[in-house]
Amino acid sequence: MPILIHCSDLQPQMRLAEAFRYNGRVMLPGGKFLSNDDLDSLRHRFPDVTLKIGDPVLDAMVSFEDDSHDADIADKAQSQVTKTLTDVQQRFGSRTDISTVNFQAMRDAAQSVIDYIKSSPVSAALLKKQTSTDNYLADHSGAVFYLSIVLGSAIRGYVVEERRRQTRASTLNTDVAMDLTPLGLGAMFMDIAMYALPQVFKPDYVLTPEDREKVRTHPIVGADMLPDSLPPGVKMIARSHHENYDGTGYPDAVPGKKLHIFTRIVRICDAYSAVTSARVYRQAKSPARALWEMRHGPTSRNYDPVLMKVFQTLIQPFPIGARIRLSDSRYAVVTRYNRHDPFRPQILIAFDAQGTRLSKEEMGTPYTLGEGPRAHLKLANFAGEDLGYLSEARMTEADTPPPDWSDITTPLQACYP
Repeated sequence: MPILIHCSDLQPQMRLAEAFRYNGRVMLPGGKFLSNDDLDSLRHRFPDVTLKIGDPVLDAMVSFEDDSHDADIADKAQSQVTKTLTDVQQRFGSRTDISTVNFQAMRDAAQSVIDYIKSSPVSAALLKKQTSTDNYLADHSGAVFYLSIVLGSAIRGYVVEERRRQTRASTLNTDVAMDLTPLGLGAMFMDIAMYALPQVFKPDYVLTPEDREKVRTHPIVGADMLPDSLPPGVKMIARSHHENYDGTGYPDAVPGKKLHIFTRIVRICDAYSAVTSARVYRQAKSPARALWEMRHGPTSRNYDPVLMKVFQTLIQPFPIGARIRLSDSRYAVVTRYNRHDPFRPQILIAFDAQGTRLSKEEMGTPYTLGEGPRAHLKLANFAGEDLGYLSEARMTEADTPPPDWSDITTPLQACYP
């Protein structure tokens, strides 16, 4: 299993486990042993990059969790949706009328991806990192589509109960309630009005008051642009995807329990994808920082707390193989995810403070962060980011597993602690 090492911690003669690509170009080939010149160039041009480094010694000693299935599903699902939406983006770029968009073909493409995800369920949602802003909207919508379908599938019972409550149909058929096609299409088309505003994504562009108004009204404009032939609920999601659970969102300031369950799902997935992607006016937040702020920070009031409990179990902010500095200055490597608490993965302390591999006896065995005689050790730094904020708040549920919403008989009131 390759070890993920931040650019600042790379050392000469480390071997790349796979090619380093940027914006689709191979910058360094896989298998290359890094030279001092390579390191100087990387630190100057790509100071925030994290590279995969081969470590056959650790591979022979430790059984790393294999997340290749989850990564493959995410890649295929996002790529298909992004490809479909890129065509729409290009039509807007050439000022082609929206009436020329084949929405039925897009609906069919979305349905095939939904069926694919259902037939190949994942236990962790592993997003591709966006390295280009050229197709930001298409990439972003592809990520939101994927996350929304995974989250909706993972919390079936809550979805069914909420749809029954909101339709006042206690006998609503489960299959009908769990039809995620409107959810996926709503995620795909939520930002369709933004395709007419390519200038707002250009570097150094300063938004005009007119631009700001168009950005603010894009949910309304987008919903009006969509054809009536789409399934019920798609226009509703496009209009309401910036509404907040506490009633502070826009354009209608609808409070939480009145928001459709699909809107609440898309709101979470949209926010997470947006803040973890670089924009022309700000840097991307790390998955760890984004997830922590959405779960524990001041923005947590924007999101359905039940959905957030489950969402955090799907997002793993520290990849398998990530080399993380601990509070005692040694380095640990992530060997397994923790589905109950993503901030406490299973780790192996494998390197000293200078980055030199420890002996087998010194390493010991993998353990879950925060448990046993080494419970005092905390995550201190990963990929150049100080992780001290993780110690500022812990789970308010006393580290208990999230509820199992696969049982649709779960009383609705149990969803709200």
